[in-house]
Amino acid sequence: MIEVLVPVKPTEVAAPVVLAPRDALPEHPRLTLISNGKPKAREILELLAEELREPLGLGEIEVVAKPAASVTLPPEQAQEIADRSDLVITGLGDCGACSACSLHDAVQLERLGVPATVLITEVFTQTIARFAGTLGVPGYPTVVVPHPVSSRDLDRLRRMAAHAAPTAR
Repeated sequence: MIEVLVPVKPTEVAAPVVLAPRDALPEHPRLTLISNGKPKAREILELLAEELREPLGLGEIEVVAKPAASVTLPPEQAQEIADRSDLVITGLGDCGACSACSLHDAVQLERLGVPATVLITEVFTQTIARFAGTLGVPGYPTVVVPHPVSSRDLDRLRRMAAHAAPTAR
């Protein structure tokens, strides 16, 4: 018999988070994209935003660049983003830590009243589903694209964004 010891305390599940309302967007909503600096993250987020521009009647689109994929937004920066945004998309989640940090950022904005979602690659859907429960948002809505993103050319990224856009609404 092999005994496996896990030197990590079980994580307590957070109190349930009420998602921000998604039915009452203002005319020409302001979309903020939070790019975590992963290769091609900004590109695919911007392409996704362009796909959403007409269907959502988007106004201003802002891109916020995080200093690293493995960090979450400081609360004061999240508040500043919430104050000037009507919608937020975070990403790109294409590994475990960056997916978790992007999800954390999205949930932080939800708590501040801003509808948000996270853009991840398909191989991290189960990871995000488990972590979403831990953060108090089981079944959190994600936008999923094929893995990998970093090695795709612009035309392929454009097709991926077009295919994923309906799930971001």
